[in-house]
Amino acid sequence: VIGRMNRWTVSMSQDTIDVSCFDPELGEPAKRFRKFLPGVLGWTATFEGFVEPTDAGQKAIKDALWSAKELHFFFFIAPGKYLAGKGILTGEDLELSWDAAGTISYDVQGTGMLEKVGWE
Repeated sequence: VIGRMNRWTVSMSQDTIDVSCFDPELGEPAKRFRKFLPGVLGWTATFEGFVEPTDAGQKAIKDALWSAKELHFFFFIAPGKYLAGKGILTGEDLELSWDAAGTISYDVQGTGMLEKVGWE
């Protein structure tokens, strides 16, 4: 658990594979349209919150970024319902100001399947 985090975003993507080919048997305009198949899926995530240098979770995530390790991530939606997957931290943004609480955000590149747990 990473303390003082207050927002996260998970973004899913799907590539497409172009399988267009010339088909003289199709009439106009159908023969001029491209055709695609679904390709591979992927995901990225960001999470952010307030800086808390004494929080063990914030220290652990910063250490993980510097050591370039694949981590397990859990994005909780409701009791018993969450998204889970492995990912690599790809970025950290730290913002401090004299007149506001410091904030920190992290970017994650998913490395494999993102599971939907508890979604019936």
